[in-house]
Amino acid sequence: MTSQPVPRPKPGRAGAVARRSGPLPVPRPAAAAQAPVHDAATLAFVDLPGRDHWWRLLGEGVRDRIVARVGPVVEWWAYCHRTDSERPYAVVFGERGLAVTKPTVNDRGGPAQLLTVVPFVPSSLRHAVVVQKPRRFSPGRAALPPGDLPERDAEELPLPARLRGFLGNLPAEAQSRLQWPFINGDVFDGGDHFYFGDEDELDVWCYLAGRRWVTFVSGHGTGLSGPAHRASWRLICRQAEVAAR
Repeated sequence: MTSQPVPRPKPGRAGAVARRSGPLPVPRPAAAAQAPVHDAATLAFVDLPGRDHWWRLLGEGVRDRIVARVGPVVEWWAYCHRTDSERPYAVVFGERGLAVTKPTVNDRGGPAQLLTVVPFVPSSLRHAVVVQKPRRFSPGRAALPPGDLPERDAEELPLPARLRGFLGNLPAEAQSRLQWPFINGDVFDGGDHFYFGDEDELDVWCYLAGRRWVTFVSGHGTGLSGPAHRASWRLICRQAEVAAR
């Protein structure tokens, strides 16, 4: 399976949205029930502009609407939409909600953006840092003890194949945290992902939204083209409770 293609990195790229600094409270421990570990899909790459370009194409009015609805921006990505390679869309994780835009047309037939927002319960936003460092690997021995590996029964969770394939590229702990709500009875409503880089080094963003929780992971991985035990990751998993709508 091939994941969503993304642009290769350009020198000197920088984020277009300021992030609020400062730590957030540590989330509750991961659930006792184990989430499935998915098989990694082969990630595809194309030469297209990065997220800053597509964020600018949204226009100032759309960006202002997003911030007005979800509050200070915590993380985000923007890219060309799957249905129109020349039109942008954006996913923004804010302090007060998750915003997703989709290109559409207005009453006059001109380009517009449909904005959908999932509001959060005030002060429910939490985060955890997931770090994976390179480790030694001895031929003929398991990289991890069998008891440390989560179960692989992916059929329990109704995630789209493209999301399962993308998750398979992330450390097992990040996969577990993203799927924690659905192991504990939440109903999957939607999700998406974006990545930027090449076969050896990636920036990643992904969210899974349910009726009770939204989880968003972002971060950086290196050494991904070599043996799995040589890969390094530093990810932040953010989670917020969905407010009644």
